[in-house]
Amino acid sequence: MDKKVCIIYTGGTIGMVPTEQGYAPAPGMLQQALDTAAELHSPEMPAWELLTLDPLLDSSDMTVNEWNRIGEVICREYPRFDGFVVLHGTDTMAYTAAALSFMLEGLDKPVVLTGSQIPLCRVRSDGWDNLAAALLIAGEGVAREVSLYFGGRLLRGNRAAKLSADGLQAFDSPNYPPLATAGVDIRYDRAALARPAQSGPLRMTRLRHTPIGVLKVFPGIQFELFSSIVTEKLRGLVLETFPARAAGCCPCWKRPAATARS
Repeated sequence: MDKKVCIIYTGGTIGMVPTEQGYAPAPGMLQQALDTAAELHSPEMPAWELLTLDPLLDSSDMTVNEWNRIGEVICREYPRFDGFVVLHGTDTMAYTAAALSFMLEGLDKPVVLTGSQIPLCRVRSDGWDNLAAALLIAGEGVAREVSLYFGGRLLRGNRAAKLSADGLQAFDSPNYPPLATAGVDIRYDRAALARPAQSGPLRMTRLRHTPIGVLKVFPGIQFELFSSIVTEKLRGLVLETFPARAAGCCPCWKRPAATARS
């Protein structure tokens, strides 16, 4: 495959090694592992180059600043590569995928986020399959948008959510079909793919730290307990609510049928 893909390594489980404090990212370990992986140097694979961010982070430590750094790397390297693979920890991978999908305007190349539940240094690591498939998808250039590949499925970046902490198919897209599924071949759902971007240069919108609150509404909530966060400093409030039903909409509210009179 005459394509070149940039692998951006941000940290996460895929490149971790055991330490006295538990698993942690190790600089240089991933490059060594990828260099010795015969599958990644197959003629069917695109050429690739690894760029490692410093410091490597557990995904729980990702912030707006890291999202901007990833976006800056993609914009800087955009002319040199045909696609991008972002290696990321699973806990906040869906957040980063969603952020990048809105930050990168005019994107016309694949940006695929992936990672693993089991480190590459462990037996049965799912990282090898995830990385190999993500590289192929980034090199093929069919899904020219920000996406997330995990456990055999390619999901739209801003429609993905992590549903499992220990399953190898850890992500799902509840309200949108997968962009592709990987079996013997990678099969794309072309009707689900984004339309090609309009011609023009890639533009990046930097994200800022914005005071936003999230309030989960439950039956019997005492709103006065949360009044301290709803101040003039708050720029937005996301409400997670339960559905409100009018009388007669729910089957259990239906009145019994009237008795016929003779």
